[in-house]
Amino acid sequence: MDSVKIYFDGDCFFCKNFVALSKLRSRISVELVDLRQHESVMLELLDQKIDINSSFVVEVDHGYLFKNIAMAFLLRKMGYFRLAWLFEKKIIGAALYDALVLLRRLYLFVAGKTPFRNHRLD
Repeated sequence: MDSVKIYFDGDCFFCKNFVALSKLRSRISVELVDLRQHESVMLELLDQKIDINSSFVVEVDHGYLFKNIAMAFLLRKMGYFRLAWLFEKKIIGAALYDALVLLRRLYLFVAGKTPFRNHRLD
């Protein structure tokens, strides 16, 4: 594994800052792809039925990681092993990740931003 791509919502304050930290702290090469700035990539993921509103997407070794598994992977690469362990747990990790998704949705609502599913492409 030489590099990782992280596809994220650039309008989300939390997402943007977490992936930036991932890039800075990671021990591998990380490419950040803001789906708001790369419409063709966003449409590709949507065509593949990937729910980009409920998960950022990590591409590694030509496969995708989602939700708490993607979070645990990135946390491990940043050296946060104990926190990664929590996100790896099936029930706890999913619940923690769902809480983060809820925070993202609340932020987008308060900031007047549109989730991807309602995002109109002109």
